[in-house]
Amino acid sequence: MTVPLEYRALADRFEAIRAEADRSPDALVPRSIMRGIAAGISRAPSLRRTDPMKSHQQRSLWARLADEAAARPEQVGFVLLGEGGRAELAERLGVPHRTLTARLDGWRRTRPRLVVPYSGRRKAGGAPLVAVQIPAVSDLVLWAATVRAVPDAVDGRPPHPLLVADAAERLAMLDTRGPATDGWPDLDDAVEDLGAAIARRGGEPPTRRLETGRHR
Repeated sequence: MTVPLEYRALADRFEAIRAEADRSPDALVPRSIMRGIAAGISRAPSLRRTDPMKSHQQRSLWARLADEAAARPEQVGFVLLGEGGRAELAERLGVPHRTLTARLDGWRRTRPRLVVPYSGRRKAGGAPLVAVQIPAVSDLVLWAATVRAVPDAVDGRPPHPLLVADAAERLAMLDTRGPATDGWPDLDDAVEDLGAAIARRGGEPPTRRLETGRHR
């Protein structure tokens, strides 16, 4: 399988964090966090104001692509394709080949780019699609891995995955990179602040997965 150099660089960064933490990919960044990232990517308040995303059909397809990009943490936000290329991805997403081509073309033209498509070596008939990256997913997977790799300053354990999932979902909704944290109270505060920022942008903050019972 042909993979982009950009994917290999990010995958190597994830692997270095994972190896240092001495945990499996799923233990470091559990499925709850990946689901939070995918949910936030598909519910960002800005989507309804972004020209390529004004239709329900486009937002629905975008949510399916986000699910694919957040299927596994070691994919670091990439959807890797085999010999089937664009046709394979179209089948996985349940859309016609031409529809996918048009949508990817529109999404890659946004600023910042929603997606980055990667093509392989040109062959007869054109260059095959080998991967699609959602950069926001890449950023948040690496952020979550970094946060989960460091023992909490309060109790010496990694931050609870549901707390990281709450933060990651809100960060994804705001298209914002993760904050530096020294312990779960900092992360808990960040979740509350991010929720307020979502509301100010006209969005609805998601229900928390982990209620800590702490009040600032």
